Amino acid sequence: MDPLWDDDFLLHESRLRVPCWGVVGLHLERIVKGGSDRSYYRVTVHGPHDGPDSAILMVYTDRRPDNRSFFPATEVLALAGARVPEVYHHDAVRRLAWLEDLGPRDLYDWHADGAMRLPLYKSALEQVAHVHALQWADIPENLRAQMQPAFDESLYAWEQAYFFKEFASRFSAVAEDRLALIQAQEEFTELRRTLSALPRCPVHRDFQSQNLIIRDGKAWMIDYQGLRQGRPEYDLASLLYDPYVTLSAEERAELRDYYFGLRAGSDCHPRLLAMCACQRLMQALGAYGKLGIGDNKPSFLLHIRPAVENLKAVLCESGLLPALWEVLDLREGSLGSVPS
Repeated sequence: MDPLWDDDFLLHESRLRVPCWGVVGLHLERIVKGGSDRSYYRVTVHGPHDGPDSAILMVYTDRRPDNRSFFPATEVLALAGARVPEVYHHDAVRRLAWLEDLGPRDLYDWHADGAMRLPLYKSALEQVAHVHALQWADIPENLRAQMQPAFDESLYAWEQAYFFKEFASRFSAVAEDRLALIQAQEEFTELRRTLSALPRCPVHRDFQSQNLIIRDGKAWMIDYQGLRQGRPEYDLASLLYDPYVTLSAEERAELRDYYFGLRAGSDCHPRLLAMCACQRLMQALGAYGKLGIGDNKPSFLLHIRPAVENLKAVLCESGLLPALWEVLDLREGSLGSVPS
């Protein structure tokens, strides 16, 4: 964050930018969560006021090209009928934005509630089904131009390379020369070619439990700056095989069938879900390696074993990518003191 943006400055700007705040007492609290280069604060009002009780202040940088895509993506998702936070004010010069506060609890926080878990997951699936049903051509050209590059063969190839570089080279028991031979096998090329040749729709890109806020029993989307064209099964896989939480095979099947029911008549297919799950979990494992070791955020290493187990489950059920089994054998001690 820019060192000029101290607390007093951020509070002063908040009084100016959030509707009906004016001269009010404010409290600024840093929200520590996630692995991005964005900083988030909850700004809460004290005393009489006419505006919202709180707002979320986002401080972002230009280091990631998708940060600025958050704002046109908000418009696209609203156009699709999805629930997203209102943007009260965006200061593009200072890279500050004040957003509607949807509350502190995400889908991850609700996961232990056995009675609410599946209904909340279904609420999330209803939201993303709206997005997937939106025709790319129906999005205004000025918004399409500000979205991130579509999923194509090169992006799928990048995700696979990311997996081998950031995860496999650090944690796999397989030697480097053998990893290079496995990475070059035709089955990985075939996966990315098959997926890239299929029709595409708007996708969230990081549709997992911590990017879904629950308010009044309904799911709302956040962190959707990666919105782009892709396969709907990629978003579905991101949620159903989310390493942050544990879903049983029966729960996954119920949620998969619920989503397919919402998209009746579409070209969604269980085989494509398995293919996208392989691709998504490789990307996630690469991210955990990069964040956990490369960026010195060891909490992300906690998610490696669950992600590996989820990927093994997909491989076992689908028969896809047989060479990947060897890579998923973790080197002894590679995760340090991270608990099993």
